[in-house]
Amino acid sequence: MKKLSKIIISLMLVGAIVMSFAACSSGGDKKADGEANSSFDSAATLKGILENFKADEQYNEYKGYYPDATFEEKIEGNSILLNISGIEDASGSYEYKLDGDYLTYTQPANSEDYVGYSFFMYLKSAAEKFNGIDSDLATGYISGCEAFGIEDKYMITEEDEATGTTSKLYVAGKFDMPELDTMYINDKALEYTEALTDDDLNGVINCGKIRAIYYGNKNSADIIFIEFGERSDLTYQSMVNTIAKLQPNGADAFAKDYTELKETEGDGFKVTFALDESFAEEHSIEIKDGYSYTVVHFGE
Repeated sequence: MKKLSKIIISLMLVGAIVMSFAACSSGGDKKADGEANSSFDSAATLKGILENFKADEQYNEYKGYYPDATFEEKIEGNSILLNISGIEDASGSYEYKLDGDYLTYTQPANSEDYVGYSFFMYLKSAAEKFNGIDSDLATGYISGCEAFGIEDKYMITEEDEATGTTSKLYVAGKFDMPELDTMYINDKALEYTEALTDDDLNGVINCGKIRAIYYGNKNSADIIFIEFGERSDLTYQSMVNTIAKLQPNGADAFAKDYTELKETEGDGFKVTFALDESFAEEHSIEIKDGYSYTVVHFGE
């Protein structure tokens, strides 16, 4: 059951990470709705997205826990259809429609069922894989656009009181993301993050090239900062802001003594430039080539 819980949590968390930012955004399309790029092969793209979705390891593991359920994934017209039966909380028919350069999903008005949107996040990863985009980096960019007030042209949310909430993902090619070099975890990115308490908590914060993952409580906590590419001042700025918000015991000493990005040990904290493989496996953190890992431990 522990592994099943991780799959379900992962399914919902990925959606929550993007929805928390994209729901606030209404950026403009790269082209008007319904007007696709001339070089965009929509049929090949839908086919490629569906193939990647069906091959997704976590999606297949999720399906494996419901051997008596029925899953049907198919293309019909310009839509990907996902039909599920035999699962109490997920049975239904979900349509992901291609509209111009965007794959879209509409959540009905007044609905609090986010299952369809969560599967849309798996399709997001499948589309990014098809287009050769790092999915973690794309998620960070989408979140970073909201945190820094930048128009997001790749993940757009449109609200309509009658029809519901439509999420639109650009699938006609690679993302152009030059702003990544300026994004770090700032106060806006930390808006929904609460200070640690006596109870164990965990969470994820994405902004641009930086992802912070934290585990523990105010007396003993591990905070992992992951940066795409070489470790830079973006990591340092993210560390300072995130630790100030989480407020583990030792945060004051960290704020006073940690004035530059380096491995060191201080009063109640320790900074290392490596992520232990057993820790990563225990917490389902993928150690990826091309990323830098900085770990801050608070407590004994």
